[in-house]
Order: sequence, then C-alpha cells, then structure tokens
Amino acid sequence: MKSKLVVVDARCSEEIFDHLTDYSEEVFRFQTFGQTYSSISCHPDIFLFKDCNDWILAPNCPVELRLRFDALGVRYLIGDSVVGEKLSDSCYYNALSTNNFFFHRRGYTDPLILSHQKNKQIIYLPQSYTRCSLLNIGQNAFITSDVGIHKTLKKHTLETFYFSPEEIRIETHRYGFLGGTCGIYDNKIFFLGNPLKHKDGRGLCDFIESHGLEVISLSNDYLYDGGGAFFV
Repeated sequence: MKSKLVVVDARCSEEIFDHLTDYSEEVFRFQTFGQTYSSISCHPDIFLFKDCNDWILAPNCPVELRLRFDALGVRYLIGDSVVGEKLSDSCYYNALSTNNFFFHRRGYTDPLILSHQKNKQIIYLPQSYTRCSLLNIGQNAFITSDVGIHKTLKKHTLETFYFSPEEIRIETHRYGFLGGTCGIYDNKIFFLGNPLKHKDGRGLCDFIESHGLEVISLSNDYLYDGGGAFFV
C-alpha cells in the first residue's frame, strides 16, 4: 500500500522523485530559505520530529507542509524552538525515538519533544545531529555513521552496525550522514541512492535484511544525505 505522502529534500534527483511515486501518492519537495545554513536548509529532519505517535514540527517549518498535513488529516504539534543558523539552534528536532528509547545530545532538544519521552529510557549521545547519524531498524538494532554514537550504543549493549560516512554526498560538505540518506515504510528501507556503491554497502544491506527489512535503492548514484525520507 502506498503512503499518503513522503517528504524529501527538494534537491534530490529526478530519478529519486520518480521512484518514490511508486510507493507514495504524493511527493513533497521540502525546502526552506534563510532559516538555517544551506547544506541542511532542505532537510526534513531539521524541521520535523516523528516518534511512535506524534509529529512535532518546528514553528518555522514551511507553511505548505502544514497545509498538506491539514488536508490529509495528519495530527501534529508545533514545537517551542525556532530552527536557526547556528549548530546549537539547528538540531532541536534532529532526535531519534523508538518504542523504548530516546536518543539525542543533552541540552539540544526542543522542550515539547522531551516532554513526550517520559516513559522511555533517555540515552544522551555526543552527536547533536542524532537523526542524521542514527537509524533504528527494529527492536534494539541500530545503524550509525558516527563513531561516538557507535561506542555509546555498545556500552548500552544495543546491537549496532557502523557505516562509514565516506562517500555519502551532501550539499557543500565533504560527506554526509547515513540517517539522512534513508527512510522506513512498510517494512522497507528506502535509500536516496544505492548503498552498494559504498565500500560497506554489502555488509549494510545484509545487516538490514537480517532484521526483516527490504532494501530499496531509489537511484543508482552514490548515497545522498538529504535529511531522510519521511513517509506519512
């Protein structure tokens, strides 16, 4: 079954957009201007947070997306923190939540998001761009492109696969992060690019498939960090 909507970086390739239409009724090309620095200005995971039950959107999330959510009857809340141009104010919503855990860097989370995590174990990580760098693929299994996160998860006896960020492409920077290259829907993990073009790609796909998810490559190019793919 197709999702109602998928939200992705407006700078993705046309090949990616075309393939997404096979899995979603509508593709929303996310972009902002003058809100934060260029490389992440079109990244949904900078302005959106999704946990098991709720969507929380930054106050300066594009109005057009809020209107699409309203039209589709998607329930959402507006966070307290405005996304800005500094490291400290551009990662309020870039956290990761699972059924049992909440991950982010201490002191960098929007207060409304934190208020929704009371029944979960909070694990503080050294990387403020957590959602960019970390992906949960079910139960207590994770993939990360950040060495510090990888070490922290191992200390908490969580299963983790490390994937080098080398060769992950992103606007204006040397390399991007794994979490920003993909999204999960209907027991499938969708990559903005082809993970097999990466030296660790075969191992990544084997790890994902061993946890019951199907790998979908949305293009034949190198992985692109576009701030994830959010299926509604």
